Amino acid sequence: MASPKSYKNVYTILEKVKKGEIDTYYKDRDGLFGRINFYKKPDLIKPHLHYIDESRLENIMDTFIGDPKTVQENFNKFAKTTDFKKIDPQQQPDQNAFYKKFQENYKKFPKHIAKDIFKMFYNKIDRLDFEERTDTNHTKFKFLERANNPVGKIMSENSNLKSAIFARNIMAYFITRMTIMDYVDPQASNDVKNGLSGNSDFDNQGVDKAMDQMMDSKQGKSMLEDAIQKAQDLCKEMDNTMGEDIQEQMFKAANEPGQSNQAAKLSPDYLRTIAAHLENVQLSMGSLKEKIKKLLDKSVSYFSTKKETTYEDLFNSDNMAGLEDYELLHPKLRKMFIEDLQVKDTKSVGKIDIYIDRSGSMSSYCGVTNSKGDGISKMDFCKSFAAKLKSMDLLNDVYTFDNRVKKCKNDIISIAMLDCNGGTTIDAAVRNIEKEGRNALIITDAEDRCGIYSDKAFFIGIKGARFNYFDENTIKEYSQKGQVVVFDGVSIKKVDEHGNTAN
Repeated sequence: MASPKSYKNVYTILEKVKKGEIDTYYKDRDGLFGRINFYKKPDLIKPHLHYIDESRLENIMDTFIGDPKTVQENFNKFAKTTDFKKIDPQQQPDQNAFYKKFQENYKKFPKHIAKDIFKMFYNKIDRLDFEERTDTNHTKFKFLERANNPVGKIMSENSNLKSAIFARNIMAYFITRMTIMDYVDPQASNDVKNGLSGNSDFDNQGVDKAMDQMMDSKQGKSMLEDAIQKAQDLCKEMDNTMGEDIQEQMFKAANEPGQSNQAAKLSPDYLRTIAAHLENVQLSMGSLKEKIKKLLDKSVSYFSTKKETTYEDLFNSDNMAGLEDYELLHPKLRKMFIEDLQVKDTKSVGKIDIYIDRSGSMSSYCGVTNSKGDGISKMDFCKSFAAKLKSMDLLNDVYTFDNRVKKCKNDIISIAMLDCNGGTTIDAAVRNIEKEGRNALIITDAEDRCGIYSDKAFFIGIKGARFNYFDENTIKEYSQKGQVVVFDGVSIKKVDEHGNTAN
């Protein structure tokens, strides 16, 4: 008896299954192979988002929609309308009930609508490829038509963060109007939901009427205009506050744990807070520029034992200190070969971690005033130092410590938003440095003892730092090996074996 055919190539097997040449348990068109062959994304607009950008947008959306403040203002407006007063007093929702219903509607609302709105605002119109309209997607297209805003599109094209802001505001408007209709006209709300599902028998004309009722009322139009206007105002404020690179960093951070809040909760007030912090850092960097440079010169050997040597001709170099053996040349030779003279510049390469003391005492004066005459706090000194390392591409990880160590983002906004509040446990910072195994700077006012020595830990004490709190043998070792200095606002001083500053 002849043995049956054996199909060893998986692609051959799949082709045979699709042609019906191989009988299979999953042979009906809705079975396993049917789903594999015919599955496609539910989005109505191409190009599709990269899955990482989808994750970022979803996190921004979930955080924004889940914020009670997003719902509160619109509920308060709704509660003052005649529509609200017409509801049976027994059925009138309070803010908590409205918020709960709002969240339920968001969970049921097609998630791809937010992605489609994002793509409408991000891409130029000639890049968009729309799915064919059918009875089943008719209602979804009606929502996209409502979301279209030419002025907003001009502002948001090619900007991930701005497109996300328009998408989050418009989605919140849709969910709010649907929730209001749940109380004002449950049947109309149900018709719209059936239209969105595309799974039930429904009358598209009836759905259109229900959507008009939902969104074309005086209140509905006013709420949409308000949502769009707030997105436009926020985008303008962003451009006045931060560069495009920082905006892009903020969007990219949205899929990292705890980072979606920045992008999701962006508001004019929050931007003004960011702007104030950034201004403080910039003002501090200007006033501390020379001091930070000297500190970096003293600590540059901490970064790496690797050296990078470059040569520049004399006229293009800003590093006269690197000009070697010039004085040894005969005066005539100096003139003859002046154009050939080169400056040698040797730098340590690599990056360094930074640990910032965030105890309450770090809010006090560091000894330097900015160009406005305002005193610079010790915390602003730390932030300026970290920002300078960032600009030099020398910054690796940023940590803050009080009674415990916390790893922070190392982008300029995250650095600018660091604050101080808590105690001080320097040993915790040193233990973490040993654990990570990388050289690190610890900037502190040393209001704590330290009993751990690490050859990877290097201290910069700020005005008032008391390294004599350290254990006797510990500070002796840090001092002898040149791993501790103090900046008092005027000069940089060494620390002796007893923890006291010395010239």
